[in-house]
Amino acid sequence: MVKTRKKGNTGKRYTDEQKAKILEFVNGQGRGGISAAGKKFGVSYIALRRWMNGETGGRKAGRASVKGLDGRKLKSVHAAMAALKSFKKQITVLQKTLKQLSR
Repeated sequence: MVKTRKKGNTGKRYTDEQKAKILEFVNGQGRGGISAAGKKFGVSYIALRRWMNGETGGRKAGRASVKGLDGRKLKSVHAAMAALKSFKKQITVLQKTLKQLSR
């Protein structure tokens, strides 16, 4: 029988206390602290950088500039905002036209 790897949440999870301890180690090391912590604690460079930047989750944090939104949701928000701006411009034009017609 061949074991297959489960997709999804297969990475190691760390408690807030463990993260604080590891980040303390990184800060105490100075230059090269992230690499040293990665070797000592088995945490990836990317995870350490996310922790240092205050991001909490892996894929959910992503590169979004707004905390709590992943890339797809953020893209949807940007698209909705663009649509609202377009509607606002259309409303402004229609208001001007209505004003001219009502004279």
